[in-house]
Amino acid sequence: MMKRIYTFALLAALMLAGCEREEQRSDSPKRMVIDPTMVGMPLPTSRATETDFEQGDAIGLSVTTSGGERYASNARFLFDASQGRFLSADGLLWYEDVNATSTLFACYPYREGDALPASFTVAEDQNGGGYAASDLMTALKSDVRPTASAVGMTFRHRMARLIVNVDNRSGSPVDGIVVRNAVGRGLLDAADDTFRVDPDGAAVAVKARELTADAKYYVLLVPQSVRLEVEVTTAEGPRTYTLGEAELQGGKNHTLNVRILPAEMEVVLEDEITGWEDGDELFPEESLPGGDDGEQEGWLEYGGERYRTATLADGRTWMAENLRYVPQGRSISSDPSDGSGIWYPCDLNRTASPGLVAQNGLLYSYPVLLGLDGDLSAENYNRSEGARGICPEGWHIPTMAEWLRLAGAGSGQLSDPESPYFDQSQAGAPLDALNADGFNLQNCGAINAASATAKAAYLASASAADPTQFGMGYFASSTGYKLFYNTTDDPSSGLKNIQFYAGMTMWNTTYKRLTVAYQGGYGAAAVRCVKDL
Repeated sequence: MMKRIYTFALLAALMLAGCEREEQRSDSPKRMVIDPTMVGMPLPTSRATETDFEQGDAIGLSVTTSGGERYASNARFLFDASQGRFLSADGLLWYEDVNATSTLFACYPYREGDALPASFTVAEDQNGGGYAASDLMTALKSDVRPTASAVGMTFRHRMARLIVNVDNRSGSPVDGIVVRNAVGRGLLDAADDTFRVDPDGAAVAVKARELTADAKYYVLLVPQSVRLEVEVTTAEGPRTYTLGEAELQGGKNHTLNVRILPAEMEVVLEDEITGWEDGDELFPEESLPGGDDGEQEGWLEYGGERYRTATLADGRTWMAENLRYVPQGRSISSDPSDGSGIWYPCDLNRTASPGLVAQNGLLYSYPVLLGLDGDLSAENYNRSEGARGICPEGWHIPTMAEWLRLAGAGSGQLSDPESPYFDQSQAGAPLDALNADGFNLQNCGAINAASATAKAAYLASASAADPTQFGMGYFASSTGYKLFYNTTDDPSSGLKNIQFYAGMTMWNTTYKRLTVAYQGGYGAAAVRCVKDL
């Protein structure tokens, strides 16, 4: 298969068409477009220094077909801020066989060459442009077919970051901070998207980036096990401190607290390892999740994200935020009909909205949220009640009974007289009562598919009580409800739909409540995890 080379004029026309974001005809050449998402920090996306990719940022992309042929090697893609996507700098088109799958690997920042770099080295002076240049991110996606749509790829930070907090009581301002002993080079393996320290690499002395003078500094390092030496220089001269063995993890923050006294210096590397966030987003020290399992009362750390938790009047501890977790190897999609399994939430115009992730979480298909090995089927839909699924260890997808204990009532005359929140006037649980206990449950959009063959689409409606807010929302349960066949009660006619019980929120001029309802299993919903007893 040969890549097609087009003239500059045709390339300009293609890019203009891309700006209009129109679907191409099936018989036209398919442009290769990358829709990036990042993890290792709160969404929306964030690099080490800025809040998003910027106009002209470049990645290198390799494309390897399932037959092992290298279709593209370190192809240069440039970020178009107007679209929020990477476009090929050379007009790279998909190969013609639409049934042939391939594996895509992307690397940021772009490095010149005929192939993606096999190694990556941090800058030794990170107080200038060297900090941003040290921010290695990669993304891997398999089983990709040629498509007129953008390919979603999830970029992950590969460097470990030290956040150096300085408590200076010496009377002399800090002139600079240097971190020594860490190996400065790591080896990059595109085949399995791994990055590890080069065992033959040399130790380096890295000058920290000054974020706030005399207070906060950043250092990007290759992940490794190392005894770091920290040197802090003031007008009185340099002071050094050597730490014990520490395991620096890629895509994670490691907090280093430095206290400078008139006659000595104390340095402590905190045990907590948190997801990658910009320094201004860090929680106060007394609020950080801690403990061996990443939990502290009222907080949970999972997949590089922090979640509030709440113990409600039902006696259970629930996530008080919608799940935003993206498993390794998966990426977030903006097209609810593409079968990717994880999608951005939508706005009231039923359009994908990455900016709503922090508030509404992501939307998950039932196979993904339940942790099924394959597709949903008549044989497996009701075998995952109480499953951990996509939740953290020690937590699980709520069952219908757990949602009903909160709501007290639901469709089909469901009732739980022991619900502590049930309100007869609401025919369910008032959201205000749940949220007063810290549940923070809000309406949001979902994805709906009327049948196994129907095209899935975003589902959203405005509240009649406040047209700027969602009128309803679905929250997944792990309890299957019912199978529906093309001909009623005739399995031989073929499976038409599968329904699951779900928590459903509603807000209109009469109700602002939680009840239990049904959702089609070929759609997608927000996820709240509940802690195991």
